[in-house]
Amino acid sequence: MAISGNNYELLTASMLECGSLVIPDILLKFYTRLGLTELEMMVLIHLFHWRQVEQERFPAPEKLRQYMSVDEEEIKNLIASLIEKKLLAVEPYYNQVLGRWQNTFSFAPLWTKLTRIALGDYNLAITPEKEAAPTAVKYGELYRTFEKEFGRPLSPLESEQLREWCQDDRLSVELLQEALRRAVLRGALNFRYIDSILRDWLRHNIRTVAQAIDHDEQKNKRKIRRIKTENPAGTRDKYRELYRLNPEG
Repeated sequence: MAISGNNYELLTASMLECGSLVIPDILLKFYTRLGLTELEMMVLIHLFHWRQVEQERFPAPEKLRQYMSVDEEEIKNLIASLIEKKLLAVEPYYNQVLGRWQNTFSFAPLWTKLTRIALGDYNLAITPEKEAAPTAVKYGELYRTFEKEFGRPLSPLESEQLREWCQDDRLSVELLQEALRRAVLRGALNFRYIDSILRDWLRHNIRTVAQAIDHDEQKNKRKIRRIKTENPAGTRDKYRELYRLNPEG
């Protein structure tokens, strides 16, 4: 039986009244960089659906199962994986309608990590896949290390500077960590100082931490020789003797 124009309008209206689902564009762009599998991404999408459309904060696995091709046990495992990856959390939520506390899925960990990647790593999205993957891993590892030492999230400019260092094949993760360590020990925890260290190493073709340590030793030896040349022992002894003269002699 053919569907009349009025029936089409009723069907369309019914579909629109069911609600719309909002999925951030940056999540679709960067979900693989978060370590999400396709199935984990689908679980997140269905959790968004239950939160936004069904107004349910803690849907049971059997509810997600209604619209997925995997069983409840697999859904439980996928949710557990998201929590282990610190992309999803379960938190208490006070339901004012029911007047009691309930569990809710929190997406805050996901948004935090996604924002950091989006702010500091946009340009990697347009680099070739073979180049982007190792650089992304390198960046993620170093971002966490720098963030811990600085005691705060990196600014967009700092994130961009770190990304540039990561894209330089001459700078290994270990070398970047060593430059950060030196900045911490010398009380000069800023990107300008770290960049000066790295530039010096690149200028001297240093590629490993061992080479950097040897470079420092050679530099210290040259400094000591220069001091000895500029201030010979005889000169120092001469000035010492001035204080030993007897004024009455």
